[in-house]
Amino acid sequence: MKRLFVGIPVESKTVEKSVKTWMEDPLLNLNLLNWVKSENWHITLFFLGNTQTSLIPLLIQLIEESFCSVQAFGTMVSGAGVFPHERNPKVLWLGMENLQLLLPACSKMGEDLQQNGFIAGYKPLKPHLTMARIKNLDNRSSFDSFLTQNRQMTFGSVAINRVVLYESVLDYKGPVYKSLFVKTLGYGQYETNPVDE
Repeated sequence: MKRLFVGIPVESKTVEKSVKTWMEDPLLNLNLLNWVKSENWHITLFFLGNTQTSLIPLLIQLIEESFCSVQAFGTMVSGAGVFPHERNPKVLWLGMENLQLLLPACSKMGEDLQQNGFIAGYKPLKPHLTMARIKNLDNRSSFDSFLTQNRQMTFGSVAINRVVLYESVLDYKGPVYKSLFVKTLGYGQYETNPVDE
């Protein structure tokens, strides 16, 4: 058994600069925030959980079929928020703009995953980047001020250029994401890989 999910890796030097500034903010860090390492940043498309290793070839086939006609594109990381709600925040996230090009492929794959017994039901994509897990807010006013300042902020451009089947390995230092399969998206409107400036 492997703990699996399907996602899109996200890389952005400008977002990394912003996060580095936040991590060094003395007031914000009166709160206990466990920041996600930048190499683990991703958009989760489907969480599959514990899955038989023998089913991995079928998952690869479903990814190939669902995303075969999706072209790579660029988009923006924009806006900050929390889950589940601001009264009791547990996760700090940044939003992703304009991922409509992914929706038909995600819908198709969600239906295929459901038909093959991988998931109970398809939930519409709510794209976000998990930036930190919130352990406690000893200085709530500084965190609220941070959210207010960044709720409408644009942080930088990113390339949406591949879909990855990940294995999540739980380690005492935090989860480690291993790439089991990478579906590179085609290049239509971009002749080269769109990258963050």
